[in-house]
Amino acid sequence: MKLAALLADYLYQQKKLDLAGIGTFLIDPSARKSLDAQHPSEGISFQHNASVKDDDSLIGFISAETGKMKTLASSDLASYIELGLQFLNIGKPLQIEGIGTLVKNKNGNLEFTADHLIVSKVKETGIKELSATSISDGLLTTYETLKPKEEKSPRSKKIFLAFLALGTVAVIIWFGYKLNQPDSSSQAAEEISPAITDTSSKVASMDTTTAIKQPMTQAPNNSYRFVIEVANKKRAFYRYYMLKKGNIPIKMSTTDSATFKLYFELHATSADTARISDSLTSRYPAINKRKTFAEQ
Repeated sequence: MKLAALLADYLYQQKKLDLAGIGTFLIDPSARKSLDAQHPSEGISFQHNASVKDDDSLIGFISAETGKMKTLASSDLASYIELGLQFLNIGKPLQIEGIGTLVKNKNGNLEFTADHLIVSKVKETGIKELSATSISDGLLTTYETLKPKEEKSPRSKKIFLAFLALGTVAVIIWFGYKLNQPDSSSQAAEEISPAITDTSSKVASMDTTTAIKQPMTQAPNNSYRFVIEVANKKRAFYRYYMLKKGNIPIKMSTTDSATFKLYFELHATSADTARISDSLTSRYPAINKRKTFAEQ
């Protein structure tokens, strides 16, 4: 049985109910004026008195009705009153089933509005003078309903969180994509690609074997050799022909037939060599990860 219903039952039988920290409820059947069951009982009154102490007989009554030990019954009653006072202190009404509703006013005093009596309890206690009406459980504020409940997330909130999660994943993917894209050095390589293309026709007409056997000669004025890789014969020949296959105007030379240089010969100023070297390093990385360098 709900604790609020037990409190009403106790009041109907004893005609008096003390709740510690709240006050005293009294019931007077002779004060009933209207026999209309739709009217609350004028027989129930309330006296606000915060100094009221626990009623041992009430605890014994709750213990007997619920089958719990008195210590547990006392704990249940204390919890109920504590929650009720919390509701009152934040401006919420405290409704006790079958007794009435308490509200704290601006002055800090508790105002009481009588409730309908519980029909079954009226018959059991012999209060025939009082007519009563029942109310649905959905309208009652009882001990269980006073407990704080977890707020259910509205559908719109769940949808928002889902979109937020998807947006976060999209941002992460986008950043990953951007990090894997060629940086500014690749753009610099694109800037010099016209110069490479312009020399492709000349390189294509050269004898490849002759170019390999000859040592690297001094570059013309305003031209630099940008060495993209220094490698052994096997590696150098492999990469040389792979680049040539893609119509890349690569050149190769050696001085000792053991170490070979793969390079581009480009017109450039000394101030541009670092930028062009970085661009070529990005576009044509060496197997040993050595950076492109310029020489004349």
